[in-house]
Amino acid sequence: MKAPHNKQQTSNSKQQQRIKEQQPKREEKQQPAASQRLFQSVSDFFERHQSLLLIVSLVTGLLLTILLFDVKVSLSGDDSDYILGADAFWRHFTFPGFRGPLYPIILSPFIGIFGINLIVLKSLSAIFLLLSIWFLYKSFKGIIPAVVLMPSLLLVCICSFVFYYASQTYSEPLFMLVQSVFIFYFSRFFLRTDELPASLKTDWHKYLIIGVIALCMGLTRSIGYSVIGVVMLFFAFQRRWKDLVYTFVASVLVFFVFQLFKTIVWPDAGSAYDIKNYLAKDYYNPIEMENLAGFLNRLIENSDIYLSRFLCQMLGVIKETPSNIVNTNPIRTILIYMLFTVSLIVVFKRSKALLFTGVYVGIMNFFSFVLLQTNWAQDRLIVIYYPFILIFLLGGIYYIFQIRVLQKYFVVYLLLILVLCGGTLIITTKKINSNFPVLQENLLGNQLYGLTPDWQNFIKASQWAAKNLDKNAVIVSRKPSISMIYTGGREFAWAPTDITVPTDSLFTLQQTNEKTIVIVFVFFQDPRIKYIVAFPQPLRFQGTTIQGACVYEIPNADLDTFIQSVRQHQVGYTMDFKTFFESIRNVPHRVSDPDMMLNYLITKHIRYLLLAQLRVDPTQNTGAYINTTHRFLWYISTKYPNLFQIIHVEGKEEPCEIVEFIH
Repeated sequence: MKAPHNKQQTSNSKQQQRIKEQQPKREEKQQPAASQRLFQSVSDFFERHQSLLLIVSLVTGLLLTILLFDVKVSLSGDDSDYILGADAFWRHFTFPGFRGPLYPIILSPFIGIFGINLIVLKSLSAIFLLLSIWFLYKSFKGIIPAVVLMPSLLLVCICSFVFYYASQTYSEPLFMLVQSVFIFYFSRFFLRTDELPASLKTDWHKYLIIGVIALCMGLTRSIGYSVIGVVMLFFAFQRRWKDLVYTFVASVLVFFVFQLFKTIVWPDAGSAYDIKNYLAKDYYNPIEMENLAGFLNRLIENSDIYLSRFLCQMLGVIKETPSNIVNTNPIRTILIYMLFTVSLIVVFKRSKALLFTGVYVGIMNFFSFVLLQTNWAQDRLIVIYYPFILIFLLGGIYYIFQIRVLQKYFVVYLLLILVLCGGTLIITTKKINSNFPVLQENLLGNQLYGLTPDWQNFIKASQWAAKNLDKNAVIVSRKPSISMIYTGGREFAWAPTDITVPTDSLFTLQQTNEKTIVIVFVFFQDPRIKYIVAFPQPLRFQGTTIQGACVYEIPNADLDTFIQSVRQHQVGYTMDFKTFFESIRNVPHRVSDPDMMLNYLITKHIRYLLLAQLRVDPTQNTGAYINTTHRFLWYISTKYPNLFQIIHVEGKEEPCEIVEFIH
């Protein structure tokens, strides 16, 4: 009787064991189903509510524009230059060739109607930016998953880095609009349609339009011309060789026609952008050209600056730091490059739209990183691509989690979006809190509130000069465009920078780190004159390692006083003039002549100069200020004293002096 019982018990035990063994398998089968349901519900949500989410994004962007609005012009002066270029185009039909000309041309009719009204002109930037987001939505709707597109647009619309430019008269908002129009057009005719054979007879207008929009991009920012390379590379990936050839020929034709038109209508129009400047080691002194190692170094350093710093701040994954604090990290740069590469591989055959987006941001940023000198380091050079970078990287991550073995981790994608949203909002909230009190004061009439004392004194001195000095007198300003904006259009002249000026005065020579010798050389035909060379200790004459030097010719009567001053400031010197110049024969050097500087003031009819103490470090008063104009006058005064007289001083701390040139 026990045997059957034991068999039954054994049978039950085995059955229970099989149930236990099968249970994990059932759970494993349920897990993908659960993740699939999560994926489906989230995808359906974004798909069903795209229109609503677009409205939310645009309203959020508009609200952010208002809260971050800045009624003042920026301190760089670039935005003021655009306004003045637009004014000149409207009044005198002068082609604005100094910077990207399309933006001033578009601004010009608004200046013609409203005058130089900063609120109106800045509001245009907000419209451009919001329109660019709408065109992005129309470009990618239906060809990029809504679960990628809509979170990307929402993240862009809460990013303070982007919407800072919504209240600035920079060309960035217009460029973002033009590039979005380009993507919209390209999407309509080349990303949404089947790859039909290209027909020049029926489709010639499509390629011409590509060329026209690319020209508009290039006329807004010179980097925009690179979009033709993007299109050609994309067609090469797709093996659409006819499309590639037709695009190239049409673009060349459009550029040629525009250049011919410009030459006929504006034969004297210049351009601020010369490829020679970008190929030089120093953009503003294109004498020595960059070598291959230098361009590679640019790529590496700029990648760190723009990816590990600015891009990560825009994404909200690191905190924002002041401009004078370098917050780069090669590890972050490498991780971003790795994510970009993996995303490019993943989307290559899965999404034509994302592939084009990846090629676009890759090529455009590559050219920027290679061509731009590392000292530019401004977030606006990458913020114009931020929406596309965000869409591409989120799209790449999305498709990574569509790989079968990773589908059950799709929740990580959603958590990543939440993290980016939280980090972005933290930075944006801080900016709103710091900007809102300034905005209130500005709207109440205190237009200079929020500026540091050096800039307040500079602007007040400009206003005093415009009100009290001869209307026809030539007044030199460090930032003439800013002076003109705040004085209702009263003209100011550029500071004399086209004459070679030593980088340091005698009193700071011992602190210089320049590798190029700087020489002040005064010519006298007088045997009673003695030469004296003052230079920092120790002076090195090997290669280009010399720090700097000043050469003076001093009358015998003043020689003892001069030497005493040199010794007092602990600056080394020699009177062996011939040996000194023999030593630097093969070393790069620059020569400046006070007589030439003086002649510059006379021939330009300069009568007054604003000597502003604008900070070297804009975040704090270290005592160091931009003293180019001060040095210019100082070196003239070493030979011709009493030519300059201070007639007005604005401010006690970091003052701005107004100097009259008496001759």
